[in-house]
Amino acid sequence: MKIKSPQSIYLKGHRYRAILLLHSFTGTVRDVKHLATLLNEEGFTCYVPNYPGHGLPLSKFTQYDINDWWNEVINAYHFLENEGYQTISATGVSLGGLFTLRLAERFKLDRIAVMSAPDKKRESEIAWRLERYGQRMNQILSLDEGERCQQMDTILHYNNEIEIFQRVIDEIMINLKQITSTASILYGEKDDELYAESAQYIYNHINSDDKLLESFAQSGHLMTHGEGVEKVEQAIIQFFKR
Repeated sequence: MKIKSPQSIYLKGHRYRAILLLHSFTGTVRDVKHLATLLNEEGFTCYVPNYPGHGLPLSKFTQYDINDWWNEVINAYHFLENEGYQTISATGVSLGGLFTLRLAERFKLDRIAVMSAPDKKRESEIAWRLERYGQRMNQILSLDEGERCQQMDTILHYNNEIEIFQRVIDEIMINLKQITSTASILYGEKDDELYAESAQYIYNHINSDDKLLESFAQSGHLMTHGEGVEKVEQAIIQFFKR
């Protein structure tokens, strides 16, 4: 069974405003596809890039690191600029939330909505995410035991990339004061309490005059799916329409 990397999503709207939607680490465009559709129905142009390697077997996923994924985000931002949008906003979940912050530190974004963004990440947590991703892909591909082991062994050689990942998070947190965009920082109360603490830290350190910190009682880590998703989606829609 061959698996192709998911394609980026581009939904043109009638407003003169565009929103960049960014998915999670080990996720795909499906993380934010429904949210993009709802925002597009409200007239916003929405662009959802898929990070290199995401949606592919673990052996191909681990050929890339956070810098490759960041370059895809930069390209997506410039794509919207080249399309003529002068008012660009961004939203993202988990790694997508971190990239949203990093964009706002470097470019003039109108609004940002940041979901489930960590202010730090242990090496073991990143490796655990990779393990879960690898297990899921191995099941989809129906690999035999030998092939499964070969796929999972690639994690052992990803230590340097994990360290790069951690350094990028540290860099984002150091530069939060550069952010002046109107901001909404969101977290799920069913997520690890680390994310509530991270949300408070981000809220306290961004330099926005207009900012909001919101918690959602029914939401877990991937706030754009599962229980409580309707409240999250409506909150983000109203934030961008405000």
